Amino acid sequence: MVYVMQLLCLVVLVTCVRTVHGAIDCTKNDFVIGILSLKEGNSPLQEAFDAPATIPNSDVGRCFSTPNIVILTVEELLDLPKSGWTKIKSRIKHALINQANTKKEAGLSVVVGPFYQNLAMILDNMTIPYIVTDYMGFDWSDVSLIESTVNWKNMVKVRPPMIEFNRAVVDVFVMKKWESVVMIMPENPKENQECRNLARQMVEQNISPISYTLKYQDKQSMKKKCGEVLRNVQLLEQKRIVVCSPREEKYRLIQMILDEAKLFRMLDDETYSFFILDPTTQLDALTEINMYRRGLFTAKCDLFAYRYTELRNDTVRFQSGYGYGASDAERILNDAKFYYLTDNERARKGGHFSRDLFLRSLKKVVISDGTTHTGLIKFNATTGSRIGYTLYLYNHGGSNLFTKVGIWRQDDSEGVIQEKNETDTDIDDVSDRLSFFQVNDTVVRETRGIFDEVEKVVVVLEEPFVMIRQQPKGVVYTGNDLYEGFTIDLINKISENLNFKYEIILSPNNEYGGPKNGRDDDDSWGGIVGSILEKNATLGMGAISITSTRQSVIDFSLGVVSTGVNILITKPNEVFSIFQFLTPFSLELWMAIIGASFGVCIIYYILDFKSKERVFTVKSTLWFSLGTLLMTGSDFSPKRTSQRILTTGYLFFVLITVSTYTANMAAFLTKKNLEKPVDSFEQLADRDDINVYTVSGSATMNFLKTAGENTVYSRLWDRIMKDNGLIANATIGRDKVGQGSSAFIFDSMINSYSEKKYCRTQSVSSPILLQEHGIAMPKGAAFKSQLNIELLRLKESGFIQMLKKKWWENTRECDDDFQSRSSKQVSFDLKHTAGVFIVGCFGLGASLLLFIFKKLYVLIKSDNPFPPIRREENSDGSSTSKGHEEKLIYGHSDGKQSTV
Repeated sequence: MVYVMQLLCLVVLVTCVRTVHGAIDCTKNDFVIGILSLKEGNSPLQEAFDAPATIPNSDVGRCFSTPNIVILTVEELLDLPKSGWTKIKSRIKHALINQANTKKEAGLSVVVGPFYQNLAMILDNMTIPYIVTDYMGFDWSDVSLIESTVNWKNMVKVRPPMIEFNRAVVDVFVMKKWESVVMIMPENPKENQECRNLARQMVEQNISPISYTLKYQDKQSMKKKCGEVLRNVQLLEQKRIVVCSPREEKYRLIQMILDEAKLFRMLDDETYSFFILDPTTQLDALTEINMYRRGLFTAKCDLFAYRYTELRNDTVRFQSGYGYGASDAERILNDAKFYYLTDNERARKGGHFSRDLFLRSLKKVVISDGTTHTGLIKFNATTGSRIGYTLYLYNHGGSNLFTKVGIWRQDDSEGVIQEKNETDTDIDDVSDRLSFFQVNDTVVRETRGIFDEVEKVVVVLEEPFVMIRQQPKGVVYTGNDLYEGFTIDLINKISENLNFKYEIILSPNNEYGGPKNGRDDDDSWGGIVGSILEKNATLGMGAISITSTRQSVIDFSLGVVSTGVNILITKPNEVFSIFQFLTPFSLELWMAIIGASFGVCIIYYILDFKSKERVFTVKSTLWFSLGTLLMTGSDFSPKRTSQRILTTGYLFFVLITVSTYTANMAAFLTKKNLEKPVDSFEQLADRDDINVYTVSGSATMNFLKTAGENTVYSRLWDRIMKDNGLIANATIGRDKVGQGSSAFIFDSMINSYSEKKYCRTQSVSSPILLQEHGIAMPKGAAFKSQLNIELLRLKESGFIQMLKKKWWENTRECDDDFQSRSSKQVSFDLKHTAGVFIVGCFGLGASLLLFIFKKLYVLIKSDNPFPPIRREENSDGSSTSKGHEEKLIYGHSDGKQSTV
């Protein structure tokens, strides 16, 4: 009997537990979510609802047809700027019929998205709950909620109202006892309602606002007006400036004011305080990338702005019009479904969906487990406004970029402040809401870094970035001292300036890290990326390139050095030719010159063929042509007009030919001739006699692998796969290149170092795939801003440039630095001009042979070597000797001479 009673008690207990934890017996309920989108496929809300739902109780998923989503594009489908109530209602029904897989009479269960006044009225009339994620997010909006007198019964507002942001700004002025302020705002009354409300609250707290309204015309005129306002601020000696810019994305007023303030050197003055108020809460002008590009990170003044999410948790990309609340909307809806089912028995049985009951469930949602993006989520049961939230006051300037200096907490007992409420005049009430980080009355800024413990830095052994230090005899290096290189010097300097300690560890398999098997999930990465994802290291440094694939799973700092991809090849050997002096002209050109010279000889011979005073015989014509070509001249010159005209043309031809040859020869004779050099990726792809390699898992490998079909790079990738060209690191690639007949495609900085250090290698081709090496870190790392600022300082001071010179230029061991296919000038040697001597010797030998042959011929033909001399008398009584045409004078032993 006792056992039976215990069993019954156990059954009752299990039943109670199941009831408390939400075990629900239900049938399917039609649930249709209307998502507002500016354009089709442009809503981040759709991505949130398409993802697997985070439901507090798994039984809830069985009770709703989810996800059942209808996309309501505000301009194309609903046409909110122009359509009236009737058209908007009919278009909502049309969207339901076309998109929702549900009954026609079910209708929309809830609408999620930015606030639009005319849509809000329609949804209120149709009793459809409206979850507002943001205000004034798109290019147009009817009116801001700050001045709204309508009691919105169907609305739940995820983003804190702007009136509370204004109240938080006023509390800062009250706390710091600032009595006056300059306010800069747009002129259009429809667009400066938030600014006017802030001015009103300041007046009520006895703070004197000096307002400047600017009318937007064009960028240049707006910039000029901003400069005039800031000049007046300096003349009035005002130190507090509030820049209030609704729709910052449209006006860029905040950006213009900050740019002009920098020119006026107001950002370098610590006495100034700027308060940035952007009702869209986007704060585009204060994003990290903009601060770096515009040099605002050097600001010494205060750049205050409130945010309703902490920057250290800001891993969700802000999108104008949706705000950060869009990331929490799906969680709010799922919790509301749970409350709806547990509180209503009819809902569990699949009865008609009650929007009123679901609206109550929405307002009952409380999420305080720290899993939301915007902190505590809680709503006023009457108005549906967000309560109990926290605003974070950040200083975006100064040496500690993005520093949280205070927290403003909304009192969840009172809901949203109304205009009719009495203003707070007691500073004690302000201190209950606003608190600065203080120790002994000194503000201590909670920064977004740096490290309190010894952090691990994962690296890849890669010359000259990280290398094992050579140990002198009797010296043993350990720990970080075991390494040297560009990266080691850089991390030493960063750790010294940011005051932290680190420990160097080597990357698994000495790899940079790439997705395995084509997968991009966190478990598929190795190398540096995998070490960071597995939290084995905090930083990853070295020659790791910033790529979109890697940045999808980890974060990177700003670029440290720029790089690209080029080719490392075996340095071509010099080819010597004794006839190098012939290389200035091609063989075809030499043949053309010789042919032209012989052609001129023939024409000379024809022109002088029947002349009585014939000069251009075959022998003399050849001598004249060659003498002119070699610019030596001849013993005679043409006399006929036709011959002189021909000579003039031929001399001009010779002048140009000789001048061209002389100029080209000066270059060709002072260069090295290289054997079949490779200058580009195209030439490498056509060379089947060269093996191609690259590093496995590197950004270069991914680039070649994903190159389009039938491209040079796809052909190279096929060659790599065919030759088993995927290797572990650049050291192996350099060794293979040094062995000959190999090419290594990889980082241009590493290849450049190899060329200077290892003289058998040569870096060629212009770099492609221009990228930057960065410092890898976990996604959403809190220290990213300070690390980026430090890198910028090191760049501006020239430290990084000095490191590049130290590890690239100063480590050169090769005298010859080949930078292109044509080598640099070299000194003359006999091997360069041997052909000239050979030609000269050939001419000398030919003349001697001809002379000897002729003499022998004369001796053989003549029987009497001394023929008689026949003399003839001239009219003047003198005598002339006639005999052979050629006369030889022989000397005798008696001193007499004989003439032959």
